[in-house]
Amino acid sequence: MAAIPLLYGADWCQKTIAIQSYFQEHGVAYDYLNVEQSEEAMQAIKEMNRGKVRFPMVVVGEQPPMKNPSPEELAAALAQNP
Repeated sequence: MAAIPLLYGADWCQKTIAIQSYFQEHGVAYDYLNVEQSEEAMQAIKEMNRGKVRFPMVVVGEQPPMKNPSPEELAAALAQNP
């Protein structure tokens, strides 16, 4: 069974909103972790970015985290996670 993608972002972030729209348009179930409402999510993105706060971040299964992925990068990652 495919892992559900994790989206780390913020409600006001246009890039986060664009990724949410991509997932919705393509019928992809995903988990959204708001870094402003969850200290655990904030710590996770810091760990992915060598201590820096950078988002949106998308994690698909065991693949490396992607910072602000393009639609093409999302499609490729999802294709590797059937």
